[in-house]
Amino acid sequence: MQEQLAQTKHCFALARRDIFTPYLLGLTFLPLLFALIFLGTILYLFGSTWQENLYGLLHWDLNLTISWLTWIQSSLDYIIRTTIVVFLAFVFLVLSLLLTLIICSFLAPFVVNFVRNKHYPTTSLDGDTSTIASILSLIGVYLLYLFFLILLLPFYFIPFVGSFVILLPNFWLFSKTLVADVGEGIFDKSTLKHIKQEQKGRIRSVTLPLYGLSLIPIIGFFAPVFALTTLSHLFLSLKSS
Repeated sequence: MQEQLAQTKHCFALARRDIFTPYLLGLTFLPLLFALIFLGTILYLFGSTWQENLYGLLHWDLNLTISWLTWIQSSLDYIIRTTIVVFLAFVFLVLSLLLTLIICSFLAPFVVNFVRNKHYPTTSLDGDTSTIASILSLIGVYLLYLFFLILLLPFYFIPFVGSFVILLPNFWLFSKTLVADVGEGIFDKSTLKHIKQEQKGRIRSVTLPLYGLSLIPIIGFFAPVFALTTLSHLFLSLKSS
């Protein structure tokens, strides 16, 4: 346990130093800028429109003419508008996560090569997964993620509970895709499967705090590349040993 904790701290320490190198900073800010522009534009152009359209669709006019009963209509309108805001925030969060992970899929080979060349030059990269196989695997993961989202949908609108429930499928997707992105570039398919089974605790000890960092405002902007860097250190250190 202590050895596992020490290795986790070591991976984070190395990644923290690497993330401030010009190369990784460039990989961090370019996709971040693209993501912010893309999502910001969508929110600016369509956010209020979607909200009003959904309100018009869900609005239920009770036609209450008695003045002392109008509070029922006001309460109903408030509940509908609050539900719409929660739903749109949920959609924005999911889209942000998906966009971030898609960007990570393209950046992973560059980060793995950088970490390997700088820290583990004698360690070979034995990834043998084809691009088509990786894409099909990711599609399967995203479909399963969508199934989890739909399955847990009723819990999202429960105050306080919903905020925590959404973290569960998001962590699963975060961990699943990043481990695949990094691991498939370092190990062959059978070795990666063995590593994920044998080193499940070490992998979780890295991905869990990385996911926590991704939820922190501002710091979360650096999380995707930092997560790729940390996982690269973990897998390359396991391979070199």
